[in-house]
Amino acid sequence: HATEGPGGGVIQGSASEAVLVAVLAAREQAVVKYRELHPELSESEIRGKLIAYSSDQSNSCIEKAGVIAAMPIKLLPAGEDLILRGEALKKAIEEDVQEGRIPVICIATLGTTGTCAYDDIESLATVCEDHNVWLHVDAAYAGGAFALDECADLRRGIDRVDSLNFNLHKFMLVNFDCSAMWLKDANKVVDSFNVDRIYLKHKYEGQSQIPDFRHWQIPLGRRFRALKVWITFRTLGAEGLRAHVRKHISLAEQFEKLVKDDKRFELVAPRALGLVCFRPKGDNEITAQLLQ
Repeated sequence: HATEGPGGGVIQGSASEAVLVAVLAAREQAVVKYRELHPELSESEIRGKLIAYSSDQSNSCIEKAGVIAAMPIKLLPAGEDLILRGEALKKAIEEDVQEGRIPVICIATLGTTGTCAYDDIESLATVCEDHNVWLHVDAAYAGGAFALDECADLRRGIDRVDSLNFNLHKFMLVNFDCSAMWLKDANKVVDSFNVDRIYLKHKYEGQSQIPDFRHWQIPLGRRFRALKVWITFRTLGAEGLRAHVRKHISLAEQFEKLVKDDKRFELVAPRALGLVCFRPKGDNEITAQLLQ
C-alpha cells in the first residue's frame, strides 16, 4: 500500500469471501460501464443480462457467489486433463454476446478441489483482456506454493489477473480463518462497496497509504487477523514456511510411489503438490467401502 499504484492487498476470512468480493465488484463495475455505453437501458435491464464464467471443476463457493450476487455463473467444461483454457472461455463469451448477454467475470482456479488441477491463466487472461472481462484467480490451496522457486510455473500469468486469493490457513500454518486477497486496482472494489455515513468519518480519509478496509469487504468491522499472520511468520520465518510446504509435497510423493507399487490401487489424476488422487481397482462399491 506504500507504492504509487492503485493495487493492494487485504485479508479476508475465507476464499468464499474473497471470491464473492471479486464477483460483486466486477458486477458493479460492469453495470456502470454498460450504462455509460447504453444510456437507453435501465439498470435492471442491464443487470438481467449479466453473466459470469468458471470451470466445472471449480469450488462450490464460486457457484454460491453467483447465487448471492444474483448473477448466473456458467460452468464451462474443462479439458480431459481437467484444466480450463482460453478456447472454452472465448467460445462461451462469443455465444453469450451474440445472444445479448454481458460477460462480467471469469473465476479461474489454481489447484481445483477435486484434483488440484491448474487452469491455464495465460490463455484465460488473453480472452478476458480482449473482452474487458474481470479475471479472478482462486488459489485457495495451491497459492501457498507460490513461495517455492521450483513451483514458479504456478505464477505464470498471475501479473495479468485483476484479483487473486489464497488461504494462509492451509499451507501457511496460520489458524483459520485467514485468506489473502490481492487486487490490481483496489479502487474498483472501493467504488463498488463505498457507503459513507457521518458516523464513519475520520481524519485519515483519502490517504492512499492508509486503506479504509471496510470498503474492501462484506462486513463493516474487521478482526485482527494480521496479528496471527505476523506471529506465524516471525516464529517460523520464510524458510521455515517453505520447508513446511516442501515436506507436504515430499510426503505426497512418497504416498504416490506406494500407490503405484501396489497392484490393488491406481492413480486417477497426476499428483499435484500434496494431493494424491487414487482408488482401488474394480467397482465403485469397493472405493465406497474403503472410504467408509
